[in-house]
Amino acid sequence: MPIEFTIDHEKRFVHARVLGVITLKDIEEFTDRVVAQDALTYRKLFDASKGDGTYTDEDVMALAARAAAYATLAKRGPLALIPRPGVGAELAKRYINLGKFTGEARIFDGADEALAWLEAQAKPPASET
Repeated sequence: MPIEFTIDHEKRFVHARVLGVITLKDIEEFTDRVVAQDALTYRKLFDASKGDGTYTDEDVMALAARAAAYATLAKRGPLALIPRPGVGAELAKRYINLGKFTGEARIFDGADEALAWLEAQAKPPASET
């Protein structure tokens, strides 16, 4: 599969990287595995900055519908997306919009910024410390 990923149950963190060209089927398989391993509520970093996709507008709609359906299963953990520059960023925006993410998904230009945001999401707010 052109998506390499690890699920760290202790840290409640999923790290995925796109290696090559991905299709809708690849993303569906990845998300199904995340759900099957009970990691939907974990923080997730999806780095597609070095990959490419072969999907249509209909594919993006189907994937977003799947994401919205997952939201009915459990509260989804924060998602940091690092799209490939150009068209990838536009697709990421549409995915977040259509997938009914409520503030817990953001788009980043690089891994350092994305990881810092995800790390901040793991800490309780100052009022709870």
